[in-house]
Amino acid sequence: MTPPADRPDRPWRPTQFRVSGVYKRTVTVWVTDRRSGERVRRKVARFDVRYRVDGHQFSYTFEQRGWADSFARRLHEAFAEGRLFDPNSRQFTDPPKGGDPGAERVVSFFDVAVEYVERKWRSWEPASRRNAQRDIARACLLLVTDDAPALSADDLRAADRWLRSHALMPDDTETDDSDGRWEVWFGRWSLPLAHVTDAHLHALVEYVRIHDLIGRPRTLAASSVRRARAVVRAVFTHARKRRLLEWDPWEAVEPEPTTDDGIDPDLVMTPMHLRELAAACAGVDPRYAAFVLTQGLCGLRPGEAVALRRRDLHLTATPATITARGTHSAVPDKYFLEGEDRRRPLKGRGAHSSRTIPVPGELVRALRDHVDRWAQSDPGDVVFTNTQGGRIDLSNFQRDVWNAARDATFPASSPLQQVRLHDLRHAAITGWLNAGVPLKTAQAWSGHKTLSVLLDTYLGVMHGDTQVGLARWEQALAADEPPDPFAH
Repeated sequence: MTPPADRPDRPWRPTQFRVSGVYKRTVTVWVTDRRSGERVRRKVARFDVRYRVDGHQFSYTFEQRGWADSFARRLHEAFAEGRLFDPNSRQFTDPPKGGDPGAERVVSFFDVAVEYVERKWRSWEPASRRNAQRDIARACLLLVTDDAPALSADDLRAADRWLRSHALMPDDTETDDSDGRWEVWFGRWSLPLAHVTDAHLHALVEYVRIHDLIGRPRTLAASSVRRARAVVRAVFTHARKRRLLEWDPWEAVEPEPTTDDGIDPDLVMTPMHLRELAAACAGVDPRYAAFVLTQGLCGLRPGEAVALRRRDLHLTATPATITARGTHSAVPDKYFLEGEDRRRPLKGRGAHSSRTIPVPGELVRALRDHVDRWAQSDPGDVVFTNTQGGRIDLSNFQRDVWNAARDATFPASSPLQQVRLHDLRHAAITGWLNAGVPLKTAQAWSGHKTLSVLLDTYLGVMHGDTQVGLARWEQALAADEPPDPFAH
């Protein structure tokens, strides 16, 4: 909505303020049905806080009544304290020193983002540092004033590179001739923190969902959108803790729709698929066959397979087993602190945790052959290596081996053309459950923290559950059949 021509466009100290009330309305939105996974339209409640400031009408929308009531209460308190009202953010702000709204530099989103990254850097995992830096850099490029000059694709790349290598990289000394340019640019055009509204954040989320850095179309997975959103929102939470914001504008932004976290049945590979895919990878180099089969038959995550060492294989035991002890982080060196180890613990577990998985006979033979031909003899040496004898880099493996093997194995019309390396783990766990492996045993092998997580994830791809359940129910009914009331 375009504000009236007489509405101020800069913060001022109002003399009259009144909250008209909190009004409930019903809107129709698209949501994802938890059971079917389909997108459906549903009616939901929204709550509008409507208020007048010196005769100018404003409103703010929330998803919950409590949020709306809290916001209205804060408005009353801020007016009573004599604070300035910002028409752009539709809320009260702290009055600057000297009483002149333009007397001192306004804190921008860029300023708070830099401070937030510097404070949190040491507490993050290396991969978290890289991902948070990426998402916050994207927000810095998008949360700019309306009159900011448009950047070309090359400038966007350069600005993103500067943000990641300098501004959002604590204790980094790498500089180049462009540093001064981008520091001035963000200092001039970054959106003032108090001016960021829910409309800006809606636009940010939608852009990230369907565009890459330079604006090319793409579709980001819902889980990735949720993670990016959480990272940027954390910057605003930090600002509120520092009392730089009176109200978090994310409160008025609809959350990401919940999605079905179960496994897509169309992407579950059978043992025959696994063997064919392993053979295709072996076509690039024979050493990759055991790497693929170990994930597809023992349910290891890709990072866990990369981190396996000779001492983790117990191929002469009865039964033969593999012990997964953690993963190997392949993020660049600049994201590691001095002395920080690249070995990461098992997902959701402690630093010294491990889990043991039995090895089926066909994989025992493949692993013995693999170890004899390519693995070094020291117990601390890695089991799986690339063609140069070094540790496998998963990004390079997917680009140089996996994608070509997948295309050669499955027809162009098959959904399996979309399988990822991580889907090897899904194939293994699905196979265990369909083969009748007891649930608690499957949980121990897979490493899921709770049985409910395992069932919620894999229940939809267990074969024959309906038929088996119905047959057992009918047997129970037949064993306790009630007398026929019409029989004589």
